[in-house]
Amino acid sequence: MDSTRPGTSPASPPVRRLSRRAALRGAALSAAGVVLAGCTRERSLAPADSPTPTQTAAPSATPGTLASKRGGTLHIAGQLTGDVIGLDYDRLGSPSLGSIANLAGVRLTQWDERPDSTGPVEAVLPDLAESWETPDQGLTWTFKLRRGVKTPEGLELSAADVIWSLNRQVSALRQPLGLLEANLPDLYTGRQVNAKALDDHTLQFKLAKPDADFLSMMGSHWWTVEHRDVITRKGAEPGKIAPGWGEVTAIDQIRGGGPYYPVEYVPASGFKLKRNPNYYNAELAHLDGIEHRFIADPADAAAALLADQLDAFGSLVPFSVAQGVELQRSDRLQVDWQPSLAWSPWIFDMRRTPFNDVRVRRAFALAIDRASWIKNLLLGRGRNAALVLPWLTSWVLDPAKMGEDGKYLNTYDPAEAKKLLLAAGQEKFKFQLQTSNNAEYTVTFRYADLMTSMLAAVGITQETRIVDYAAHTGGKVFPDGGVYQSFVSRPDIQSYTFAQAGLGGATVGGADVWGALARSDAEYAAFREIAQKQRLVTDRSARRELVNDMQRRMAKHMWTFNWPAPDFPVVSSRRVRDFRPTPGWTWSAMKYAWKEPPTPGA
Repeated sequence: MDSTRPGTSPASPPVRRLSRRAALRGAALSAAGVVLAGCTRERSLAPADSPTPTQTAAPSATPGTLASKRGGTLHIAGQLTGDVIGLDYDRLGSPSLGSIANLAGVRLTQWDERPDSTGPVEAVLPDLAESWETPDQGLTWTFKLRRGVKTPEGLELSAADVIWSLNRQVSALRQPLGLLEANLPDLYTGRQVNAKALDDHTLQFKLAKPDADFLSMMGSHWWTVEHRDVITRKGAEPGKIAPGWGEVTAIDQIRGGGPYYPVEYVPASGFKLKRNPNYYNAELAHLDGIEHRFIADPADAAAALLADQLDAFGSLVPFSVAQGVELQRSDRLQVDWQPSLAWSPWIFDMRRTPFNDVRVRRAFALAIDRASWIKNLLLGRGRNAALVLPWLTSWVLDPAKMGEDGKYLNTYDPAEAKKLLLAAGQEKFKFQLQTSNNAEYTVTFRYADLMTSMLAAVGITQETRIVDYAAHTGGKVFPDGGVYQSFVSRPDIQSYTFAQAGLGGATVGGADVWGALARSDAEYAAFREIAQKQRLVTDRSARRELVNDMQRRMAKHMWTFNWPAPDFPVVSSRRVRDFRPTPGWTWSAMKYAWKEPPTPGA
């Protein structure tokens, strides 16, 4: 693995804020059951980070910025969407709590989220593991663990803690599957991880078959290494919910070897965190502490920023384009425009008419004037999200290379849309679009209104149905023959996306929509086979061709539809540097953030 990168030389200048790569983040196609994610901006393509007979990790995750200063508290909001529903991340999987748990913990590897990183985005860096190797092309992995990785209380993490943490997550608490288990099934047998501790600092995994995404998954936001004694000795009523695994009921149990740890939690108010005095990298974790307030209304956050009550806001609860433009006028604030935090795909109910007919789905695509949308509604700050795999910014296939089918991705042609509807016997019909009242979805309400008028012009009547978030994501409510709006947030790691694209079963209203499609559409079955195959391919060029094939098939059949996506502003005080709040759960990139001290006399 290449250990060199720009910015590490003592002569290197400080990294400029606006020249860095875009932050991204993770996550999930909520409620659809399809886990998708992707990269941010176009990145240079370096050689593949593929398993070789012997592979050893790069030596450092320290950024190249020389001007960073230690001290101060960062006051932020917007990275947590709201209050947590409990403190046991393994059991609950709460996105808000995930940000805290990931910051307090470590994993075997970590995604390359350094402020001056140039890629490739698939690259992983050491975290708890300082090196690794595979002697048999990815079936067996041996990790050498870093010594001296300790909790704030001084408890050292060992190989046994890694195994215990993985088994706690999947075997006892999350149902029906832990997120890591669901996406890396070949690492598990009978809901137990295939791992053994060779000694306190050597860990070995066995996979049923090689997986090109294994190393990146070992750094994913879906799990974190916990110290067994912290949970089982301090846990209130151990065994009440998960016998033998303890219960996390207080913030002093959220402890790992990460850069910060929570010291206070006030329900409906927020979290306070401090720097871990035992963090293994003495050059990182610049801040003394972080205070995160729960502010769900961007208008309230804007007022707090302008009043110097917040240092930063973002990015899981986003400002609109118009709000970002307005805040950019303040000489006290800086705005970092990033590609959209989220894409909002429509999942068609393809079990029944009218959406089981590809002509109807194509008519939808042709009825939407995406260029005018971006120009007028998004003030020119946005992009066409209908590029099949839009989160694969660096790997997306040009629609011009998709043949005739590519036109459905970026063409506005209402006349052709009407012809398709006529041919399908659906000149006029009504459907319901179901969305949610949660923050990620509410920003699209005005888009849904615009979509209503565009579809009406070709004879389609759209009724927008807004339901409670729990009902929406739980699949308890779904209009027959309708459309379900999902939500994709994007971790900054491409290979993770490759593995998951199209493989999940979109369970909506208790019905496996994509599963029904797979049984009736040979093209979709072939798509799934290709998606599985590319996960085994470590050669970068060969993998790209397989992904291109997947995109062509998706374009041909329009299995999903994406709205145009706005660029979104991450806003912070001009005193804040290297603020990289990755959208979603992998909040550990906050260890790079720092603040300029106040000007004397100011």
